[in-house]
Amino acid sequence: MSKYTKAVFFLTALLFTSLTVTGKVLGNGGCVPVYGGGVQCPRVGQVLIDKTVRNPSTGIFVDNLGPSDPKYRPQWIITFRVTVKNSGDQTLDKVTVVDKLPQYIDFMSGPGTYDSKGRTLTWDVNSLAGGASQVFEIKGKVVHPAVLPAEKSVVCPVNVADAKSNSQTDHDESQFCIQKELVVPQVPTAGPEHWLLSIAGLSTAGIIGLYLRKKALFS
Repeated sequence: MSKYTKAVFFLTALLFTSLTVTGKVLGNGGCVPVYGGGVQCPRVGQVLIDKTVRNPSTGIFVDNLGPSDPKYRPQWIITFRVTVKNSGDQTLDKVTVVDKLPQYIDFMSGPGTYDSKGRTLTWDVNSLAGGASQVFEIKGKVVHPAVLPAEKSVVCPVNVADAKSNSQTDHDESQFCIQKELVVPQVPTAGPEHWLLSIAGLSTAGIIGLYLRKKALFS
């Protein structure tokens, strides 16, 4: 066998090895041969979800707001942000996202369909390419003070979001806090009649004082 024939035979065997792994043709999975032997295959699509809430003081979206952080007040508008990402290389055909609004928040706007009975917002993300991500915003309104617990001045609900693609799932949560408005007792406003009584009282006191002073001088 000539050197040329040996070289062709060796390259053919290497190519066959590179194109086949565990009985599957690599071309179907997008795998490519690696210099020095072996193959490199793209990572399957992997769904990730990230849930954040807007800080009412700074306007910056953060993972959570605790009791020591700025708080929302009754009937304020609150905004959540949901980021859906494919951390793999292969495209995810469909990702289904379910966001469950917490207690004390009324739904205002967001993607997909809202179920008022289950307090869930559901939507699909189609053809999410590898490495790509999409961002969605959900707006709600904090309920009236009368709906908040009477025995608590601060409540901290949690917003929950889940994503699913085929057998893959991911879950994330975002906490925030609501503080009731402090009711300050009103000081009664003095009307004209109160002013007249006050002036009359001061005048009487002044006259009596002057009379006693004169009496003391001439006695």
